[in-house]
Amino acid sequence: MNQIVEVKDYNPQWKNWYKRLEANIWPCVSGIAKRICHVGSTSIEGMVAKPVIDIDIVVEDFKQFDQIKAALESIGYEHRGNLGITDRENFKYKNDTEIKHNLYVILEDSIAFKNHILLKKHLEEHPKDHKRYRDLKQKLAKKSKNGDEYCKKKTDLILEFLQTQGLSDNEMEMIKSENL
Repeated sequence: MNQIVEVKDYNPQWKNWYKRLEANIWPCVSGIAKRICHVGSTSIEGMVAKPVIDIDIVVEDFKQFDQIKAALESIGYEHRGNLGITDRENFKYKNDTEIKHNLYVILEDSIAFKNHILLKKHLEEHPKDHKRYRDLKQKLAKKSKNGDEYCKKKTDLILEFLQTQGLSDNEMEMIKSENL
């Protein structure tokens, strides 16, 4: 089944959307989690992106996960499991919202979190790679049959960028296997 992958030019409003979501989410988990982060392409100035805000709620460990889960459920989120990514749990807002977003509870020392943070750091610090990634995303959005294919076809370039960020071979292999 073909599904259009919508990639839009950078929108400065994405930062405001994140802040609105954060204002709703953070108060209910702030006593449990370490921090909340805007990640993904919408968090990178000038980057094209699917207009979906990615949010990581960062935890030191999962000992208090049931508490976080209950807090998020109390404000309308539903736990969807890890969706194949180690040390990252996905939540979906039950009701329609004007701001599309992905919410994750993620382990601070996890490969998944390193992937999010180090890719963002690399793209912010390397303008040529920022452009390469932006161009690839635009090209893939036009050619991909669905969102999964779009994400998988970005993996090689993402790994190239992450290789420069000091990840071990084992960490790189784990990112590759979870993204393909």
